[in-house]
Amino acid sequence: MSTTQPASTTELKEYCLRKLGKPVIDVNLADEQMNDMIDEAIQMFQEYHFDGTEVHYLPEQVTASTLTFASASTGTFTAEETITGGTSNATATVHAVTSNTVLKFKEHKDGNGLRAANTSGATFVAGETVTGSSSGATGVPHATQATAVSFGNADTRYLTIDDTIIGIRDVLPISRALSTNDMFSVEYQFNLNELPSVLQGAGGLSYFASTKQNLSLLNQMFSSGTSRQMRFNRMTDKLHLDMDWDNAVDIDDWIIVQCFKKIDGTTYTEIYNDIFLKKYTIALFKKQWGQNLIKFEGMQLPGGATLNGRQIYDDGNTELERLDEELQLKYQAPDNFYVG
Repeated sequence: MSTTQPASTTELKEYCLRKLGKPVIDVNLADEQMNDMIDEAIQMFQEYHFDGTEVHYLPEQVTASTLTFASASTGTFTAEETITGGTSNATATVHAVTSNTVLKFKEHKDGNGLRAANTSGATFVAGETVTGSSSGATGVPHATQATAVSFGNADTRYLTIDDTIIGIRDVLPISRALSTNDMFSVEYQFNLNELPSVLQGAGGLSYFASTKQNLSLLNQMFSSGTSRQMRFNRMTDKLHLDMDWDNAVDIDDWIIVQCFKKIDGTTYTEIYNDIFLKKYTIALFKKQWGQNLIKFEGMQLPGGATLNGRQIYDDGNTELERLDEELQLKYQAPDNFYVG
């Protein structure tokens, strides 16, 4: 059944074909080509259209690293003791003992006593003896290195972000800083003691606003947990937080990431009925249709008509250029400038 309000990939495909002349004329496009172009149009919509994403709060838990032994350990490791590899000389602090073959650790350091910034750092190796500093317990890591050691984000220092996240906007405060709800914090005491006189005095709201900005600046300069100290690249799907992880967070704590998440067409089918998405998909179809017909340029059909794939291609390309400009000027969210 045809509809002017498509709610799926199939309905959007049929809608665009009708706009190009189906069933009066034969639109020379393969299903695979149309599916590719719909995916391309949706990607463009999600990348640049303000309705293509939504602000999302992504909870990520702080996880410990895991060391798995080939067999039961000799003795019992205890929490918070230091373990050392006999061959690698790598060290770590025991977080919890899951069983006599698995323990969780944190604060990993390589053989030189340096923190391993990522999983490429030297670590416990298969076959060596790992010994607990206070318990004297020993264990031999599993023969398969990938099974022996699994790093949590407390040691890798980054959060793994899935492909549905298009950008990171902020990270909620994750440590005690100058700006907090703690009753002994600077901001709490300021609000408690100075807010009434500030709002009623000569300074008024302008003084209050400038003081809040000053507190924010101090947070950014001196707080290890400030959300400004982060690095993110969509190609690696890693959000690096440059902070003192050992003091800012504990294992099993939660870090809340404020981000932009793509609108999923499977859940929110209204995306297929967006007026810009429909126009963009039609233009892509037209350009590809012309591309398919170019090789038959000038071929004469029964009745004397000739194929003009070049004109169809140029029309589609012109429409795409106009829509790209319209997307940038009309539908793209403005840049969010930060003024320090």
